[in-house]
Amino acid sequence: MAQDMLSAKLGELDDRLWKLHSRILISCNSSHSQLCREIEALKLEYAEEETTLRSKLKLSKSTYVSVLSKNYERMEQLIKDTEAQLEAAAAGTDAAFQTEAKLLLAEYALDFAYQAADRALLISMDAIDSELLEQEN
Repeated sequence: MAQDMLSAKLGELDDRLWKLHSRILISCNSSHSQLCREIEALKLEYAEEETTLRSKLKLSKSTYVSVLSKNYERMEQLIKDTEAQLEAAAAGTDAAFQTEAKLLLAEYALDFAYQAADRALLISMDAIDSELLEQEN
């Protein structure tokens, strides 16, 4: 059971990572107006996915999921606060510095995504191990 569910989620993650990679490559070769349209489309897509995730979290009756939901909201607020602090730090600097700051933020965001994927792997392996132990008993 765990294998089927995790395989499906990994398939979704593969698709998302391929799309992320593709969008970054396409963005590097886009015009300003094309990129602005793509950014707006991605913002809408992100908002829809965030709404869907929040809805799933809130609809769950599991106490375990309510802990995830509460902390997801805290994490989202922390991310928003961090973005505001970074924007304030870059305010009043020249365009080259602001561009460098945005590239640095993008680099670390991708590093954090990699860490999140590793954490998901560890959690998945632990869940599979728990299921195996349960089957053995």
